[in-house]
Amino acid sequence: MRVLHIVRQFHPAMGGLENFVQSLVKEQRHQGIDAQVLTLNRLFHCRQPHLADSETVDGIPVHRIGYVGSYKYPIAPSVLKHLSGYDLIHVHGVDFFADFLSFFRWAHRKPLVLSTHGGFFHTEFAASLKRLYFATISRLAVKGYKQIFACSNNDFELFRPLCSRHLTLIENGVDITKFADAGSPIPQPALLFIGRFSDNKRLDKLLLTLARLRLLLPQIKLTIIGKDWDGNEAILRQQIEHLALGESVQILTGLEDHQVRQQVGRHSYIISASDYEGFGMTLIEGMAAGLLPIASPIPSFQRIIERAQLGLLVNFDAADEAAQRIHTYLNQTADDYEPLRQRAMQAASRYAWPQVSRQFINAYSPIVGAEQRIIQGVRMDSRSGEAIVAQLDQAIDDDQRLTMAYANAHTINLAHKDAGYRDILNQCLVVNDGLGVDLASKLKYGRGFAENLNGTDFTPRFFTRSRHRLKVFLLGASEDSVSRCFDLWQQRFPQHQWVGYHHGFLEQADHQRVCEQIRRSGANVVIVAMGNPLQERWLHQYLPQCGATIGIGVGALFDFTAGKVNRAPNWVRALRSEWIYRLVHEPKRMWKRYLLGNLTFLYNALGDQS
Repeated sequence: MRVLHIVRQFHPAMGGLENFVQSLVKEQRHQGIDAQVLTLNRLFHCRQPHLADSETVDGIPVHRIGYVGSYKYPIAPSVLKHLSGYDLIHVHGVDFFADFLSFFRWAHRKPLVLSTHGGFFHTEFAASLKRLYFATISRLAVKGYKQIFACSNNDFELFRPLCSRHLTLIENGVDITKFADAGSPIPQPALLFIGRFSDNKRLDKLLLTLARLRLLLPQIKLTIIGKDWDGNEAILRQQIEHLALGESVQILTGLEDHQVRQQVGRHSYIISASDYEGFGMTLIEGMAAGLLPIASPIPSFQRIIERAQLGLLVNFDAADEAAQRIHTYLNQTADDYEPLRQRAMQAASRYAWPQVSRQFINAYSPIVGAEQRIIQGVRMDSRSGEAIVAQLDQAIDDDQRLTMAYANAHTINLAHKDAGYRDILNQCLVVNDGLGVDLASKLKYGRGFAENLNGTDFTPRFFTRSRHRLKVFLLGASEDSVSRCFDLWQQRFPQHQWVGYHHGFLEQADHQRVCEQIRRSGANVVIVAMGNPLQERWLHQYLPQCGATIGIGVGALFDFTAGKVNRAPNWVRALRSEWIYRLVHEPKRMWKRYLLGNLTFLYNALGDQS
């Protein structure tokens, strides 16, 4: 699977969102996904020359494109030139890319997914305009996405009115190894903030609370580590001087991870007064280090602390009260510091990237049809024939009953008109048979199936490749066809036990008798040749009464094998045009199915949104 992650800023402009994308892509590549990144070629808050068009960052292929306009909504339509060859486009953040790729999906025809990352409500700037835009343009844009991934419970509630039917909560992952167990092993009156110096972090409130706290605990220390954002560092230093905090506060910028880790080792608490966070990544990174969390009571922080059953939520708008509560908390936790450190690290482990990456990959798979594809409401397996053989064998190992169906355009047409039959198929292992369903897959998913698995060829392949000594019973077709097929297969596949057969022209009173015959034979595989939809309906109703594990519907296979119906020459089959051969030889019986049926199937495939 090839996935392109699109994000406005990436390395070397690293913040919470950028770290999220880098960690996710790195883990997905580790898990076998060809994940790459596309981003813009200029840093928003730095007057550096254009970055390289492409490079490798931490093992990740990164591609960059130019933009025009403000960094708040950078316009980069050339993104359309970079989408070919990918199975899925994963957009991060609600911005130009999110809108443009949705509205122009007719041009690129790539399946899209979106991670919310807080929308664009991180600050109060243009709040009314943002709400209007969110309720109109964003509401339309999200309709173009196969799946919306809310990065936090807060985001889930925010986006639910727009896209509840295709909204999934997958909370951010965190690199818990980066600062793992790096916090002070003994309690220290030292608070640590890590993050951008942006307006929403409310470092001004944090400093004011610290000034009050120092009156109660003179030895208290605060270290602020991060990168200036919105030009706030100078303002913070002025506030520190005004509050006479002196050596109680240290501001550090431009540190590498190993330097941050050294600083973490001098602290016991991770703190944030932020009034908006899409998730709260740095709080969890601190907890992974063994730091105890102290944070403002915003939804994202509240969820983290409640799930951990650890930490303190305080209102930094009331500095005196906040200082008093923090002072009390520091005194209380000093006595039980080591067990609390262990609890913090354990709580952080649930956010580890391998688990989070797997959640995303599991969500991608049905969208791109990596293992399954939904064709006009019918769920079809898209794996190779060898994988299907392995699943059938595994079902026998596990004694897990499994019905298998071959679906061609005619089968899908029947299921399209008959919801009951469609429901039965969706309880089966359904594999692709013929050019029609392959074309439908290309129209919907951008690629065909791994290989053509028509029943006439694949059923004998199963007999050849199975690692079991199968016990096979044949049911269907005429007495002459089924008996002749039974004899031929018994000679061709002597490694299996051929335990019985019966023709398929059954009266209502015959079904229970045939089931009992199959049960007495000891069969674990029943091959049924009654044609669609009768064979699938029969297996759905009667296979449990037969005592067999595997049931496979095979259409006209017994007639083909017995020589009563001729197959097309090999060269015709290689062109996947056997249906034309059958139409030419049986025009009166087949014209409606192949001419009208194929046109109907193609029409439905063009509008397939199942």
